[in-house]
Amino acid sequence: FGLTYDEVLKVDWLVYMDKIASFIGAKPSVLRLLLTDPQLALTIFFGPCSPYQYRLEGPGRWEGARQAILTQWDRTLKPTRTRVPAKSSSLCPSLLTVMGFLLLLAALFFGFQ
Repeated sequence: FGLTYDEVLKVDWLVYMDKIASFIGAKPSVLRLLLTDPQLALTIFFGPCSPYQYRLEGPGRWEGARQAILTQWDRTLKPTRTRVPAKSSSLCPSLLTVMGFLLLLAALFFGFQ
């Protein structure tokens, strides 16, 4: 990462986590998962690195790790969807859309003459 004293101490965290997990036998084998559970293997390979993947096997094995990995995007996006706007029953929004479209067509028509 660099040559200064502080920069030498920095480590890529993903490589570090994989190395530590392989020491204790908790690093998942993506190739083996590809044969046994292709959906999980592809989610681990193409998705974000999450702590759940180190709980699939090894001493800290957790039965809910697979489901947690497959639903991690749902839990990430749900807080951003705090409300659902109510449908408007008034005629005004659709009238404004039609008028805007007609104005756009008129501008294009008169712009190219």
